[in-house]
Amino acid sequence: ATLCIAWGRRRRRSTSRSAFPARAESMRRRTKSAAHAALHVLLGSRLNLLLPCGPAALLAARLGIGDEISFLLALAALCPLAERIGYATEQAALHTSSQAGALLNATFGNATELIVSLCAIREGLLRVVQLSLLGSVLSNLLLVLGC
Repeated sequence: ATLCIAWGRRRRRSTSRSAFPARAESMRRRTKSAAHAALHVLLGSRLNLLLPCGPAALLAARLGIGDEISFLLALAALCPLAERIGYATEQAALHTSSQAGALLNATFGNATELIVSLCAIREGLLRVVQLSLLGSVLSNLLLVLGC
């Protein structure tokens, strides 16, 4: 790299062939930080060791191994997914106002219950959905409000 004087300031001239070397460096930095962030999201918790239970539950259901085994594997797979949804909403709330952060937490905090309810409705298990919602309301009353 050679030195040149530009607009009265000393700066290093890039030897890269890009017409915009600063932009190329910025893109490299963003890609590196995005890859680092993705690794942190995927490997940031020990609960993520349970993620392979999701495909294992699908495989167990497809092979007819047993409903109990399939249920337990699916339950184990939901734990890291729920934790990652909570982590993602917390990170998004850091970059928004307190009202938007609270709305994000309230919306996506119940995403797991929403997914389970939609699957149960599709199977025609309306009583399961009703009892699940009742359990959610009671647990929020007891645990969140401290009754």
